[in-house]
Amino acid sequence: MDDAEINAIRGQYQAGLWPQFLQMVQISGLRGWAGQAVEFNFPVVALVGENGSGKSTLMKAAACCYDNKDKEKRFYPSSFFVDTHWDSIQGVSIDFRVRRGPNVDSFRITKPTKRWRVPENAPKRDVFLLDIARTLPLDASAGYAKIARSAAAEVESTEISDVFRERLSHVLGRKYSKARFATSDVDKKRAVGLLEREWGELSQFHQGAGEDATLDLFRTLQGLPDNSLLLIDEVEASLHPRAQRRLVRFLLWLARQRRIQVILSTHSPFVLEELPQEARILLLPGPQGLSVVYGISAEFAMSRLDDEVHHEAYIFVEDRGAEILLREILASSTEGGGLLSRVSISPVGPANVVSMLGGLGKAGKLPYKSVAVLDGDHSDKNCSSLPGAEAPERVVYCELQAAGWPNLPQRFGIGAGTLLTVLEDAMLEPNHHQWNTLVGDQVHKSSVSVWEVLANEWCKSCLSADARKDIVDSIATVVEVG
Repeated sequence: MDDAEINAIRGQYQAGLWPQFLQMVQISGLRGWAGQAVEFNFPVVALVGENGSGKSTLMKAAACCYDNKDKEKRFYPSSFFVDTHWDSIQGVSIDFRVRRGPNVDSFRITKPTKRWRVPENAPKRDVFLLDIARTLPLDASAGYAKIARSAAAEVESTEISDVFRERLSHVLGRKYSKARFATSDVDKKRAVGLLEREWGELSQFHQGAGEDATLDLFRTLQGLPDNSLLLIDEVEASLHPRAQRRLVRFLLWLARQRRIQVILSTHSPFVLEELPQEARILLLPGPQGLSVVYGISAEFAMSRLDDEVHHEAYIFVEDRGAEILLREILASSTEGGGLLSRVSISPVGPANVVSMLGGLGKAGKLPYKSVAVLDGDHSDKNCSSLPGAEAPERVVYCELQAAGWPNLPQRFGIGAGTLLTVLEDAMLEPNHHQWNTLVGDQVHKSSVSVWEVLANEWCKSCLSADARKDIVDSIATVVEVG
């Protein structure tokens, strides 16, 4: 993640430097949407969810919110959501809220029965929707096979600028000395992309799928007007992980340069990891309909897309440290140890995300049994909490220190005097999240290994029977239900 770029965008966005912004879309009566609203809280966001969860529906609805400045390119709901012999679409409403300069306005699109009704005064904006069809090979696109067979000469050529060509080279990890689009004497309206490398020029008819799709994408991106809305379905398609990361970083840079808003859909953890938590939106189907979860971790989002292992319940915690501590607490008793093979402990993100999932679980809106467990320094009526009233690191370190650091010299294989100095010196660091790393650097172990040893010893030497029972019971109660 490019923290410097993200912090720059965050600061400028909070200062109101995006004069056009789609803040919210709410959909009712369409493809499983029943009044859920999605808020966009960052200039570049990613929608993630299993197939059929509603990502494409949301993106198409978003594209229809504006009156495109180019009338020929305006998106209408009647083009996306079509009545067929099998599908009758009616009773639909799409509400949206937009910011234009200092003003915030709300609009509505409806289809009560047979006809779509769009607002006459819809806000104007340049909107670009790039769906998965963009990844089709060129010779599979209508009209291009004839060009491949019959073209005898170029009619016109337009080059990708040096700045965008260099960015394209970086994304794909190859040095291109030229990138351009040419039209032929067969069809002046259909352009063919060409990339020049050290051994010559290669047309899109012979480029790999990733090169072909990304070259087309960069052509569109180069032409984006300032303040546009860009929607890209399955942004990672045909790209390897490194290229996915680099493409997202480029989109962040472009969003800041041109004040554009970007909404992506993805199934890729590499895309999510390049975006801040406020830019990650999970669409999560459940027995009571669709839930919208913000700020989710990439790890948890991906776990919802893969059901190879079926656990009896899911335990949501804030981070990897909380997962390790909770696992050690459960393993320290016979009953808790028996639960470990029956549950999945998932780090999902900060306390507000854990609380949100706790509320959804309590309301029966998740498709599985679940328990949300906050760190001890947070509380919520829908969640359990780890022992103590402070962050887990502070609880474990301070209680082990008060107990004289029992058994730790032997477990680390280091003299008591040296180890105690290392541990207590680390505790002088104001940021407790750094303590395990600081200790690990001195004892030549990873921060995870340090925390596993400390958490295990704390459970043996410091954890009270009542605190252990409270945690085990809160999980066992949910697992045994039904």
